[in-house]
Amino acid sequence: MSAVLTIGAATLILPGRAAAVEPGFQVDITELPETFTAGDGARTVTVVASSEQNRCQKVRWSLLIAVDGPDLDEVEVARIEDNGDFPIQVQNAGDDSARITDVQLDPGQLCRGRTVTARYRIGFDEDADSGRVTFRAQAFNAGRTLLQEASSRSQVAGEEAEESPSPEAGPSPSESSPAPEESATDEETAEPEPTSTEEDVAAVPAAGSDSGTPSLLGAGLIVGGILVFLGVGLLLRLRMRSRAPKHSSQLPTGFYPAN
Repeated sequence: MSAVLTIGAATLILPGRAAAVEPGFQVDITELPETFTAGDGARTVTVVASSEQNRCQKVRWSLLIAVDGPDLDEVEVARIEDNGDFPIQVQNAGDDSARITDVQLDPGQLCRGRTVTARYRIGFDEDADSGRVTFRAQAFNAGRTLLQEASSRSQVAGEEAEESPSPEAGPSPSESSPAPEESATDEETAEPEPTSTEEDVAAVPAAGSDSGTPSLLGAGLIVGGILVFLGVGLLLRLRMRSRAPKHSSQLPTGFYPAN
């Protein structure tokens, strides 16, 4: 018999106070899914009680379920015994929690070396949100005295977790793929302008000179040589004239006898 956790009953079989536990008993949650997926069907939760007492006794199971994220009315619980439903009653325990208690005592008997097992089929509606669910399994004796308890927790993968996030509008092809880098920039591809070095400056002729014709210096030397040659010739002529005999221009003062 499956029950939604918000459903209550007029008459509830409530467990006794769980302030203390009886020594010599052990309760373990031996089967518990790590994650419940909303809308993915019910999963099995198994609880086992063991005893070190020499006497045997009957057990009544009670399971506290607390949800954080999903709502209680999105949880369905069925108590399974011998592959069939076992009657349960549901009590809203407040703070998003509910208690599921067996209406009858478990058909098994808890003795030393013999265990008693409780199985639950638990599922979440497909509209359930993501979150967590905490289980606290308690074993009571026929007098509603708590023997022992155990707790564990699972995750709930809700509706928003199953929906894959809508892909954001990707950039245009020109934006998504970077433009291929140019092999070189204009400054890199342009041939560098020649820069003159000291050797180049020394090899460049002076401004105003023509490497293909004689320089002004050569012309000056030629003209200077000619002038020197003419000057030397002029000096020689003057020297020769100075050495020639001089003829007197004065009349003789003596008188010569006439013939």
